[in-house]
Amino acid sequence: MKYLARVNPKYFAAIHQCAAKGDVRYYLNAVHIEPHVAGGVVIVATNGHFMGAMHDPDGWIHPDHKSVLIGTVSKRMLSACMSRKGPDGEPPAVLWISEKFSLVSSFPDTAEEPELFGQFSHLTEKTELVDGKFPDWRRVMPKQRAQFEGAYPCLNGEYLEAFNKIGVMLSGQKHFGGGGMHLETGSDKGSVVVRFNSHDLVDRFVGILMPMRGEEMKAFLPAWAEAETASEAA
Repeated sequence: MKYLARVNPKYFAAIHQCAAKGDVRYYLNAVHIEPHVAGGVVIVATNGHFMGAMHDPDGWIHPDHKSVLIGTVSKRMLSACMSRKGPDGEPPAVLWISEKFSLVSSFPDTAEEPELFGQFSHLTEKTELVDGKFPDWRRVMPKQRAQFEGAYPCLNGEYLEAFNKIGVMLSGQKHFGGGGMHLETGSDKGSVVVRFNSHDLVDRFVGILMPMRGEEMKAFLPAWAEAETASEAA
């Protein structure tokens, strides 16, 4: 059996949070893996409104493939990717992906391909590869930061919550608030860049969040709050 890719299982499970669920654009329900120019791979997923991308410097993709799109992934597989310890008492180290199966293994040495049901196998499950073209995620990646002027764009709280969950998954901290999210608009003002203020993640993860349409906030505070602050000042 030929393996097509291998990645950090925690990275895969975290980025999977950004994939669409049951979208008719079937390629958006998948997780995309492609080689990175500086080595390793990039893991990307998007539902069309927000996106998560992760550089896995230790990841690998078969040289015969420019990319791999992993479609159906069970909750059981995602749980195995995030588990602290597997059946052998060791944490998951590598997620191996073949054409028909995916394998979570605790064996960190990638020089030798693992057996599907070997002693280091935490979980082996059937997965489906998607035969389609993933959107060019680079097109929505801002090239420069914008000079902050005026009101900040309206953002979908559900997606901010998803990014927080990703931060928890990647950091292993149940209360990721200590790490914090850094939000910044791009020069095109069409998207918001999300990064994690964490030493281990600041240069590994990037998220993109498309703003929502919302009413222009003409006043900095609501009228009742402005009245209170004015009263206090007087």
